[in-house]
Amino acid sequence: YEGMVKYFSRLLRPFWYKPAVVVTEGRPICGDSIYSNYYQSLPAKVELLLNDASLDEIRQPLVSLQNLMKRDFKPAVKSIPGASSKSSTDAMEIDEDGNSGGLITSALQRKSREARRIDNAYHTHSATAKELMTIARQTEDRNMHALYRLLSRCVQMLNLMSCLKHAHANPSLPEIQWGLLHGLTFSQLITSEDGQQRVDALLNGVVSLDEKSLTSGFSTDADSLANTLSRQCYLFFSASSRLTYSGFRYAWDARSMPLSSPRRSEFANQAASYFRAAARHWYNPTIIVGRLFSKETMVNFEDAAESAMDARSPLALAAKALMELGNAKGVADVCLICASNFGGAKVPRDESKEFGESFIKDMFDWERGLYHQPQGGEKSSDSKVIVTGFDVTASDAKQTCHSILFFYISKLLGSDESLNHKLADELVAACASSSDADFLRSMYEHLLNTNQTDTLLRIDSSSLETWLETEKRDYDLLRRYYSFHNRNVLAGEIMMKQAESEENVHLKERIQCLTRAMDSFSAALQTSHSRIAVTRRFIQGRDGFFEDQKVSLSDLNSRIHSIQEKLDIAKIQQRVLNIVELSENVDLEPAKSDCLAYSLVNVSDLYNEYASVLNLFDICLLIIETCRHDQRETITYLWKNIICEEILPSVTNSESVVDFLNNLKHNTLFETSDVLIGEDPNGQCEKFDSGEWIARLKNRVSTLGKELYNTGTSFTFPLDFLVMELEGLRKQYDDVRDDIPSQPWPIQSFIEAEIPFSVLLESYDRLLSEYSASRLQGVDYSTQFRRLSNISYLLEAWAEAAYSYRGLDLSGGSSTNNPATELARAVNPGGLLTRISSYRSYLDGIGESAVDNAGNDLVSRLTKVEVEIRDFFR
Repeated sequence: YEGMVKYFSRLLRPFWYKPAVVVTEGRPICGDSIYSNYYQSLPAKVELLLNDASLDEIRQPLVSLQNLMKRDFKPAVKSIPGASSKSSTDAMEIDEDGNSGGLITSALQRKSREARRIDNAYHTHSATAKELMTIARQTEDRNMHALYRLLSRCVQMLNLMSCLKHAHANPSLPEIQWGLLHGLTFSQLITSEDGQQRVDALLNGVVSLDEKSLTSGFSTDADSLANTLSRQCYLFFSASSRLTYSGFRYAWDARSMPLSSPRRSEFANQAASYFRAAARHWYNPTIIVGRLFSKETMVNFEDAAESAMDARSPLALAAKALMELGNAKGVADVCLICASNFGGAKVPRDESKEFGESFIKDMFDWERGLYHQPQGGEKSSDSKVIVTGFDVTASDAKQTCHSILFFYISKLLGSDESLNHKLADELVAACASSSDADFLRSMYEHLLNTNQTDTLLRIDSSSLETWLETEKRDYDLLRRYYSFHNRNVLAGEIMMKQAESEENVHLKERIQCLTRAMDSFSAALQTSHSRIAVTRRFIQGRDGFFEDQKVSLSDLNSRIHSIQEKLDIAKIQQRVLNIVELSENVDLEPAKSDCLAYSLVNVSDLYNEYASVLNLFDICLLIIETCRHDQRETITYLWKNIICEEILPSVTNSESVVDFLNNLKHNTLFETSDVLIGEDPNGQCEKFDSGEWIARLKNRVSTLGKELYNTGTSFTFPLDFLVMELEGLRKQYDDVRDDIPSQPWPIQSFIEAEIPFSVLLESYDRLLSEYSASRLQGVDYSTQFRRLSNISYLLEAWAEAAYSYRGLDLSGGSSTNNPATELARAVNPGGLLTRISSYRSYLDGIGESAVDNAGNDLVSRLTKVEVEIRDFFR
């Protein structure tokens, strides 16, 4: 062994500590020449230590020595001495301290230390001659193996320099980045990790080829160079380099084919297969990342992807090539396989889509991937990093892998071309099938952050479902996800869960959730083609899977009804909250105020502790209507309070008005309110005689009537009571006026409240009938005349409204409840026209003292409206 070392040392001495390459930067051009602005500097000068003759002269004896060792020391060379299996390999480790006896592998160093301990033990305990011979042979074999490793790398480094030198002289081949090797000695290139990384970076530039590096395309010279490097420099030109070159070769061939050619698709798939295989060997984070940004600044996905492309990262260029060929699935696979080398989830090998590593003649099993293995752990801050000058970690490389995928997802989704959208869907689908939970979370966040929510929700994945519920906790997104995948029952349940949450959720959001729950359950009801609706629920089955729950349609209907009731009450609660927030006179306890704003208040509490206490009479009526509680006395009481609230306290010049208002306010909350006659000493009373209260009361009645009467019931809008009270107020107002009677504003308010004309006529007719029954007891005939005048106005308004629908189909359908169809139903049996005739007869029976000119006018009005109604149906 010692003789071999001495001989080997003599062979290395001429070049071992000398720089392999020296690159001199171009000298800047300064002068008055017109070319001085065009050529900024002279080209860089590359000087190689060894020319072709010197390389051959040095290499030949080394090759001879290598062949001798293969022949005469075959056991020590063919496998690793003392290794547990023939396939065991050992990553190179640098002996910078020089205390390891020239061993360049960690395993041999360890075994050397063990041998010394054993040797010391044998010195302590006497060993047999056979044992000593065995130890000596093992030590010799290990030393010979280490020597062969160093010799093999020396030979292949010289081969590499020769190949690169010839490639540099060939204009059809990509430019060699000699600057990466500048100043490094052969010793550093052969034995140091620093040198290995620089060589890897240089060879990456040789094999990662695109249109920028190949102006004339792939040539036979490029293929020849790759084959030569594979055979003669496989310790440097690894499987990664060989597979990467093949991938770009097939990608280039595919691009040269017409778009419609089957060969293009075939070559594209072969390129993807090579890139998948190559990605399993891309272990160097520096080559994958390229130029890394400062750690103090946040690097977004676009910057990271473009930086990798600019630095000619094989991953970035492979993704670009495959994307140009429309192979989105290949892009996703290559990036995720590469990410698995840096902490991402392992991607199982698919033999049908991925080529294996080819066998190289004369390569020993232990040499396969010997110097190209995964790096253990994160690199420390003081580690030597090639090219970038920054600390590139495995985490940075994984982030770059993900960023390249996000870059293309965003680019494709942002395009206006339908083909790109199709590719985007394929790429997202391929990424969504990954088992890497960290990557999936990053992709989900990316799609949300780039406003691609619809694309996100189209992903049908239990992982996305879990992320939305447990991590993102965005119930609206989860609802939209379920709705998109026709799981409407679950969407409704999610919204109900949020609406009834005990957390601090504002009332507006709860109402929104109830509304969406209603929509979801209604959609489930409409889309169910059978008597049951099926939904996947979070119920743990016996086998550890989720079970499907069947929801009957009757259950869906029941849920919809229940939600509608809660929604109606919640909307009323919102109105109470708005009143409380806008009113300066409401003094509500903070606890009650918070409860009102951030929870769904029970309907009983809403009535008793809020609406009733705060004298919100309209709200009380709405609650009674929603709960369908037909409490006539309470309803009448609330309406009397509403009328009094708009008029009292009041001052008037009429004793009759005072009596009417005192009777109106009896047994109301306004019973103590002032009703004064003459003057108001404090100036705080409403002037009844001015009539300013009429517009407010009219608006309040019509507005509240729309909400109460059109809900399918009418008990909370007691029409007969309101007709009597409002017409009584109108009469009192007209009595204190000297001019003509006021407009029939009570009828106008009822019409604006969308009370059907036929219902209004029945109510006014009942009022007239009550006066007619009291006629013999001396009832004021002017009051009866007033009622008939109101009925005449109502009939005129009805006819006018009906004419606006003339020409439409009045047989039914969407026009069933309009004034015209009402009129048709009232006229068809002849009842309405007969009734009009009876009104005229009634006027004749009042007596000539009452029927003056105004009476004659009323008869004319009734006759005219009768004619208009008859003409309407001609």
